[in-house]
Formats: sequence, structure tokens, C-alpha cells
Amino acid sequence: MKSFIYLMILSLLWGSAFFWTKELLEVFDPPTIVFFRCLFGLLALLPFVLLKKNRIQLKISSFYIFALALGAAIPWNIMAFSLQGLDTGLSGILNATTPLFALLFSIVILKAKPFWNQTVSLLIGFIAVAILMIFSGQAAGTQFSVYHALLMLAVTMSYALNSIWVKKYYTDIPAILLGFWTLLISAVFNGIISIIMEPQAVMHLGKIEVFLPLLVLGCLSSGLGYVIFYQIVSTGGPILALMVTFIVPFITVTLGTLFLQEPFHLGIAIGLPLMIVSLFIMNIQVFKKKGAV
Repeated sequence: MKSFIYLMILSLLWGSAFFWTKELLEVFDPPTIVFFRCLFGLLALLPFVLLKKNRIQLKISSFYIFALALGAAIPWNIMAFSLQGLDTGLSGILNATTPLFALLFSIVILKAKPFWNQTVSLLIGFIAVAILMIFSGQAAGTQFSVYHALLMLAVTMSYALNSIWVKKYYTDIPAILLGFWTLLISAVFNGIISIIMEPQAVMHLGKIEVFLPLLVLGCLSSGLGYVIFYQIVSTGGPILALMVTFIVPFITVTLGTLFLQEPFHLGIAIGLPLMIVSLFIMNIQVFKKKGAV
């Protein structure tokens, strides 16, 4: 029961990231949002990192920095730019293509041989994306452009490459340290850009309508979200943790519809269930192995 509660909290935190980013775009440019998001996340993770025993010595390389930059510094910037021309609900659904691209890149980069269900999953998943983009472009009142949708897909590609390279080269590094380094690299990179673009940005932190979204987006979603996720993995198992991928799109659609007056159109009604079916089929062997189906 406790793991299920953690799952609901994590889904709400990660699903609301699109909503809060959209709100902050009215105040900051994308690099500044990412900088503050990472800075707040680092503050939340720092106690857990300091308390962690047996910290390993890291050999920092340019590839290590780039691989981890694909986990936050690069995709979070692209996501913020994407949300300038895309509804949050659609963004959240497109974000669910991350496992699809991870599978695709595993086949291309790691030369992995896909199972039949994974091939079917890829086909259904990308059909869902096509339906979403076609109907979103036709729906009245929808904020949509193909360019911004493609930017969101670039976000999921970044996440996918990050997960593949971390799994291939950095499995010996504790996950919470990987999370900390991911946020640190992003904070440094975007902090430099932010100072150049918006040197007075820090003056906005005294406003509750700015501080509160950053608190949720940074400390909770980006920082403690890592801790909650790994807690779910340790207590409820990877199958339960995997369910966050299924729930987040529903959170983004709900928040966008209720608070941003985004339309719930036919593309979402068809595309969202197809995406969930695609993700389920992709992982059906894992569910069967664990006795979940």
C-alpha cells in the first residue's frame, strides 16, 4: 500500500512538470527555468548524497558529461522551448515515447534483437504519435505545431540515449549519484547561459507565483522524485515503478484540461489509449515473468 502511495505521488510530481514549466515560461526563458529547476533539485538531493556511504571516485570525461547532459541539461531546455507552442497534455503523451525510442536505439546502437511484442509495440506507438499529431493539428483551440511536437520527440530521444549509455557504461555508479551529477551538470551549463540572458532573474524568486512552481518542479519533481522512484523500486519492485510511465500522460492531460483550458480532442481520445497499449505490449513479458498478468 505504501509503495502504491509513493507511485501516485511520483506520477503527480513528474506529470505536473509540464504544467509548472508552462507556467514559468511566462516569467523566464527556458535556460533560466532549467537552471533554477536543477538548483532546487540539487538542494533536495544534497542531504541524501552526503549521507551516502562508500562514495566512489569518478573519472570525469567529456563523454560522461555529455551522456548525463542528455538526462537533463539538453532535454529540459528543448522541452521548455517545445511547450512554447504545444499543449501540456499532448506533451505528456509524447513524452511517453521515451521507452519506444530506448527500444529503437537499443536495436540500432546495441544491436539488440527485439522480441515480437517489442516490434508490435514500436508499430503501435508510432501510429499513436501520428494520430496525435494529425488530430492535434486539426482540433480547434489546440496549441500545436509540428515543429514543437518534433522538439518534444527530441526530448524523449535524449532521455532514451541517456538511459542506454548509462546502462552500458555507468551501472557501477549509484543511481542517486547519477541523479545528482545529472542535475549538477545541467545547473552549471544553464546557469552560465541564464546569467548572460537574464542577469536579473533571481529577483523574481521572491514572488510566490514563481517560487512555488520552482519548489515543486525542482525540489520535489527533479530532486526528491529520484529518491521516491528508487524507493518504489526497492520496496515495490521495478514492475510497480514502471507504472509511472503509464500514469504520467493521464496527469498531464488532466492538469492541462482543468487548469489551462486545453481541449480534450479526438487525437488524445484515440492516441492516449494506443500509447498505453503500446507500452503494455512492450513490457508484457516482464509482467508475465513477475506474475502480473
